[in-house]
Amino acid sequence: MNLIKSRMGLKIAAIIAVWLLATIIFSLAYTQSPLYEGNQNTKFLHGLAMADKGYLKEDWLANTIDPLPAFSYLVYLTALVNENLFYIQYALLLGLYILGVMGILSTLYKDRWTLTKQVAFFALFLLIHSRYAIVRIEKVYDFNIEFLQNGLAGQYLLGIEFQNSAFGVLLLLSIFAFLKNKYYLAALFLGIATLFHSAYLFSAALITVAYLLLIFLDNLKASQALRQRSLQKIIQAAKQPFLLGCFTTILVLPVVWHNQVYLGSTSPQTQAEALHIMVHERIPHHAVISSFWDTSHYIQLGIILIGLILAYRSRLFAIMLSLTLGGLLFGAIQVITDSDSLALMAPWRVSVLLVPLSVSLIIAFLVSTLIDLLHMKDPKFLLLLVPLMLYVVVINLRGGWDLQDSYGSGRKERRLVQMMDTVKKEKQPGDLYLIPPKDNLFDDFRIYTGAPTFITWKSHPYKDVEFLEWNKRVEQADSFYKSSGVEKCNRLEELVKEYGINHVVFKSKEVPLYCDFAVETHRVENFVVYRIDRP
Repeated sequence: MNLIKSRMGLKIAAIIAVWLLATIIFSLAYTQSPLYEGNQNTKFLHGLAMADKGYLKEDWLANTIDPLPAFSYLVYLTALVNENLFYIQYALLLGLYILGVMGILSTLYKDRWTLTKQVAFFALFLLIHSRYAIVRIEKVYDFNIEFLQNGLAGQYLLGIEFQNSAFGVLLLLSIFAFLKNKYYLAALFLGIATLFHSAYLFSAALITVAYLLLIFLDNLKASQALRQRSLQKIIQAAKQPFLLGCFTTILVLPVVWHNQVYLGSTSPQTQAEALHIMVHERIPHHAVISSFWDTSHYIQLGIILIGLILAYRSRLFAIMLSLTLGGLLFGAIQVITDSDSLALMAPWRVSVLLVPLSVSLIIAFLVSTLIDLLHMKDPKFLLLLVPLMLYVVVINLRGGWDLQDSYGSGRKERRLVQMMDTVKKEKQPGDLYLIPPKDNLFDDFRIYTGAPTFITWKSHPYKDVEFLEWNKRVEQADSFYKSSGVEKCNRLEELVKEYGINHVVFKSKEVPLYCDFAVETHRVENFVVYRIDRP
């Protein structure tokens, strides 16, 4: 008995070790951007404000209703300990992504999913996710292959920076758990994914419908109730999926409650106005089909169709079909009704699961078919395969490392960093900085410096009245920067009186501000900072 337990322990330890190795390899090849860039400037704000980073607690946006309370609390706790832990957290999620995909394939191929096939699959899967491979292919062939891992409308599970959307990998892990008949664990993963990103509620609902239907049909088949037409046995077959459905509902209720109570409509008119601006001005690239549709989307739909064919006659097929039909149905309703609410929900987001899952099925099918056709045993074939796969891994690891090393210096202008470093050092309580709101060069300013910032186009609240206030501020700031002469001073004076702005940042080769109450404090070539002495 002790020998069996010992062997079981060694087996578990070996599996964990292999997973950790795969996680490290995949993470290094995939790469991560430095803190804090891209969407982190929005998603991390509330958490970092709670953790007393700089004076972010005084920032207007940091005091709006938090749309991501669970993620913000994770950011808060992490920032209190060590900000570098964000990199490790994302690496672990990347590892769960690999575990979910490999686990799903193992349930489909069972004994046919040999070590040789797993090694070959991992190398090819790594290749299409490798930042180095993506950059090289685009540079040499002018062809971006990121659509092989991303969904429609610029949506994705993973991205170059850690953010709450990455918890969507738990949806894949949920599917794996379900296929292994771990139903409540599968529901738990769904609940956690939606807790960190409510945008996954729709996908989780469609997956849950597939789960419940599959369990019900399996129970009917087991009891032969269909033949006997026994109402009692049909009710008995429905008991398990009913309880699972109740459990899943309980898990997602906190998210639904928060969205309705805190982010719900203030009034029909206010909500309609906010939704229209959000969908048609702020995020049309995610929400308006005519704005985001291109040739690659046809390819992605074709990939999903092939994935459905390859999954046919498996339980995975029903899950993928539910996601596909749900996305198509509600997407069609959105197009017909032109509903801004549905556009914001983005039913096509289901593709962030369907595309990488379908690509995985295609790669696995090709790898499995080729290796089976060669009629070679694993040990012999591994001698030929391993060196080739190691070469692919090493090249992409080295390329990813080189790219990672260049992110910090290459993605920001040196002069911009120098200016922000000065602000970071000299900021004081009560400061409020006005920066060009629609110049994405300044997207990192708020969190990088820790200085309260008037407004940016990049980061916005979600409550309708707060969103409209955000839009008003954007328009005011944008009008100021577009004005000139006396009008510029007049607009600035209005902003100072209304909001208490006391610093203004410019990007200009000429001195852009001739106001009596504006004093230049420092200049780094074409980046200029002014202190405002209140008029």
